[in-house]
Amino acid sequence: MKNIPLPSRWLRSLVVVMALAVLGAMPSFSAAEVGAGAAQGTESALLDRIQDHYQHTASFSAKFTEELSGIGRNKRTRTGRVSYKRPGRMRWEFDAPQAETVVSDGHKLYDYQPDLNQVLEIPLERAFKSAAPLSFLLGMGDLRRDFNVAIAPRRASDPMLRVVLTPKGGGERVEMGLNPSTYDLIAAQVTDALGNTTSIRFSEVRTNLQLADSLFHFEVPPGADVVLAPGAPPPQHL
Repeated sequence: MKNIPLPSRWLRSLVVVMALAVLGAMPSFSAAEVGAGAAQGTESALLDRIQDHYQHTASFSAKFTEELSGIGRNKRTRTGRVSYKRPGRMRWEFDAPQAETVVSDGHKLYDYQPDLNQVLEIPLERAFKSAAPLSFLLGMGDLRRDFNVAIAPRRASDPMLRVVLTPKGGGERVEMGLNPSTYDLIAAQVTDALGNTTSIRFSEVRTNLQLADSLFHFEVPPGADVVLAPGAPPPQHL
């Protein structure tokens, strides 16, 4: 087994799925409800609704389109499906020709790249720069406790309501794009200190599904090389 750094692109995608865990299935609100929320203070009312819905969402699945970009780099677009089940279980399936599977069983994360016949493995708690994303994936997150939350100024050219989540303990900032009339999640974006950006748009979001635990169990394909991320303990063989 080899030991290599964890790709920053993968870390950004994991932060995005944390954001989806928080906002991925915001319920639709009537115009009257949205107006009432604004009257009470848009930011405070929004936080309350997000936190309440997060606490009542046990699972979800969605289709996604991911765009990776950076300074001096060509944009790369991929599509696929993501599934999530509390606590801490998720599965990303990226479509061909850039096929990839990322699975968390609640304890470890696995990233399988068929073209390299390689599996990157890391303990879940080591996959984030701060505890906030992990807390939300494990179903224990609290927006007011874990994040500084801001509503970005509206721009005439941008129809979305932008909500910015910045972990108080440090880490990648996540910007969410919401439908301003319903608060439904439309997009999420993470930008690192180097200007690399991961943007994801979601569709066909379904919540509180009966997802089998086997969906989040990962078996290393025969002959695949297993690569351990830094600090990952060696696998225990019984």
